[in-house]
Amino acid sequence: MHVLWTPSWYPSPEFPLNGHFFEEAIEVLQEHGHEVGVYYLNPKSFWQQGNRQLQIDRDKRVIRQTVRTVPRGILPGDYTLIKLHAIEAARAYAKHWGKPDIIHAQSVFPGILTAKVMAAYWDIPFGITEHRGSTLDANENYPRFQAIKRAVQDADFRLAVSSNFAKELGGKYGAEFGVGTLPVPQRFYDHPLHKRVPGKTRFVHISSLDRWKRVEETIVGLKDLLNEGYDASLDIIGGSEHRCDEVRAFTQKNGVANAVNVLGQVSRDELPSVLSTKDVLVLVSSSETAGMVFAEAQALGIPVIASASLGGAHMVQEETGILVPIDDHDALVDAMRDFASGRVIKEPEEVRRVAYERFSGDAYAKLHTDVYEQALCAYEEMES
Repeated sequence: MHVLWTPSWYPSPEFPLNGHFFEEAIEVLQEHGHEVGVYYLNPKSFWQQGNRQLQIDRDKRVIRQTVRTVPRGILPGDYTLIKLHAIEAARAYAKHWGKPDIIHAQSVFPGILTAKVMAAYWDIPFGITEHRGSTLDANENYPRFQAIKRAVQDADFRLAVSSNFAKELGGKYGAEFGVGTLPVPQRFYDHPLHKRVPGKTRFVHISSLDRWKRVEETIVGLKDLLNEGYDASLDIIGGSEHRCDEVRAFTQKNGVANAVNVLGQVSRDELPSVLSTKDVLVLVSSSETAGMVFAEAQALGIPVIASASLGGAHMVQEETGILVPIDDHDALVDAMRDFASGRVIKEPEEVRRVAYERFSGDAYAKLHTDVYEQALCAYEEMES
């Protein structure tokens, strides 16, 4: 099947990790026999600079374009502006690779507006997977939201990256959403299973280090554990240089710098090897729609501690980790203590088995093949 993706963000030479999971998901679909192309329309406010010409990567089957849009969508005009550029891109795409069978948007803005325009131009079905929790807070009175809501309701399939998030989206947009979590690359499953070394418990946190990821709260939890006499450490992965410096200063202030190692960015190629040396992933965000690091850790056989956010509650099961209430310090320390003391043990083989059933490329490709085929059949029946 020939599928065109319209992601709302996507890797570029300048920002190679921006949406890297989209590239990895596309590779999975390609490995399972699908043709997949990409049109990435990058929205910028009117006063921002950017290359508005089509940038065509023939080898990767990707078209990029920067487009001026209405700031925050507070005035009408977004859909009209996107339509002008998306039709131009549709002509260019068909010229190089032919007409696709179906379009799959990734997040509503601008992905689903782009998908709707191109689907109408080609007379083919389109659908959406939503990843961003911020869409739940969108102002429903703004013209941008109203255009997005119509597109969501017109879509031929709708998915969210976690089950509870799907329910919230259904209420927001007045349309039912299924669940389609992104896949973990096969190299995580092929990597040797994690083996815990008796003694020190090596916790790890991976995120952008934004405040809502609760990095400082995790450090304070570790401090309490150390004060109880447990031998434990915490590695922190991700974040900008500035944010890493802030976190290092926080560890110094709290007297735990010797037990906390702020690693900064780790490449995708290096991540399985780095992560596999840790014992427990801790990510207790105040908000999370999915959290692919949960799945990646589990694919290596590493259990996780997650907060009961929309995504955390979906990504963690009894066999793979511990769920704690959001912003509950005592519950976080209890969970960390459970692992450090050995009272809770999650067998690596079982953690990986459950992860493979839920987050493997095979599972992802099967779900999406079924979704695409059902959407095509329903669309053809409606047209006939």
